[in-house]
Amino acid sequence: MEPGLLIAASSAIALSWLMAAAGAARLHHLQDHARSFDAYALLPQGAGRWLVPVLGVAECAAALAIWPRGTRVAAAVLMLALLVLYSGAIAINLLRGRRDIECGCGGAATHVPLSGWLLARNGALMAAAFAVHEAPQALALAGASWPSALAALAVATVLVLLYNGANFLLSRDTLLQDD
Repeated sequence: MEPGLLIAASSAIALSWLMAAAGAARLHHLQDHARSFDAYALLPQGAGRWLVPVLGVAECAAALAIWPRGTRVAAAVLMLALLVLYSGAIAINLLRGRRDIECGCGGAATHVPLSGWLLARNGALMAAAFAVHEAPQALALAGASWPSALAALAVATVLVLLYNGANFLLSRDTLLQDD
């Protein structure tokens, strides 16, 4: 598998897992995520009650839609749109000086406060979604050799581990927080 296709396939696998995990966490912990959402103070108080389930379903839909050939591009666009939306909300609150807000991206057990590092992380996720958008044929792994499919899965696993490691550091390490 050529490197560009390996990157796109690995990105799709990783983004599918990350979006599914994020959507499932939102839907499982609706009240926690609604409080996080409302803390951003971008919409009327209480809007998180109805918007968080919509975001959770959208994340799960994007995670599933990446697999059928006919919906890959739409899934990548939905992932990009969600990441742009989340990054915009983070950026607005950082500009307001509101860094003590729980980002709502680390699950119920992880407190990840807003920081410029979240924007950098989201930028990397957007680049991955863009790679999937630009090379949707890369996911046609059924016709790929086993070594190619395993390589894509291995790279995706590393990407997911890097994402989880970044979330862990952002929640625990004061050296990474923008003070």
